[in-house]
Amino acid sequence: MTDLTYVLEFIGGAIISIIVISNPISTSAVFIALTQGMTQDEKIRIVRKSIIYSSGILLFFALTGFLIFTIFGFSIGAFRIAGGVLLFSTAIYMLNPKPSSVAADETSRDIALIPLAIPFTAGPGTIVTVVVLMSEARNLVNTIDTITGLLAMIGVILGIMVTIIVSYFMMAHSDRIDAVLKEGGRNVVTRLMGLLVMAISIQFIINGIKEILPEFMEIVNGAVAIYPIL
Repeated sequence: MTDLTYVLEFIGGAIISIIVISNPISTSAVFIALTQGMTQDEKIRIVRKSIIYSSGILLFFALTGFLIFTIFGFSIGAFRIAGGVLLFSTAIYMLNPKPSSVAADETSRDIALIPLAIPFTAGPGTIVTVVVLMSEARNLVNTIDTITGLLAMIGVILGIMVTIIVSYFMMAHSDRIDAVLKEGGRNVVTRLMGLLVMAISIQFIINGIKEILPEFMEIVNGAVAIYPIL
C-alpha cells in the first residue's frame, strides 16, 4: 500500500536538498560578477542557455545514474558514502565562501556552460545528490511498493525542476536581489546553506554505512571462518 506521508516527506526533502546544494544565491553572485557591462538582453540569453545546460545535465544523471552502479559495480551504500564525503567538502567551501569577484576571476569566459551550469547550478555535489536520491526512490519500489517508488522518482524530477526555476529567477533578477542582500547578506545565507549541506552529507554517510554494514559483516565473518583466530 502506498505510503503517501512517506512520499510527501521524501519529495519535500528531495526538493530542499537539491536547492540547498545547488545554492542559487552563489550562482547569482558569480553571474553578476561575470556579466558586468552586458546589456539585459545579453544577460537573459546567457541565463537561458545556462538553464538549458543545467536541466539537461541533471535530468541525464537522474534518468541514467543507475547505470553507474551497473557498469562499475558500485553498491548504493558505497555511492552514498562517497557522495556524503563530496558534499561535506562542498559544505566546508560554502562555510568559507570566496568573494564573487574572486570566484569570477578563477573561471572561464564561456560562462553559460562553465561556470554557471558547471560547477554551480549542476555541479558535482548536485549531481551526486540527484543520483543518490533517485537510487533511494528506486529502492522504494522493492521495499514498499511500485507506486511509492514511482512517486518518489517523480519527486526527484520535481526537485530538479524547482531548482532550475529558482536558479533562473535568481540570475534573471540578480541585480535586484544583490541590491537587497549585498555581499554580507549573500555570505550569511551561503553559510546557513553550508550548515544544511553538512547535515545532509553526514546523513548520506550514515545511510551508506547502514547499507554496506551487513555485507561488510558477512565478509568479516567469512574471513574469520576461513582463518579462525587461534
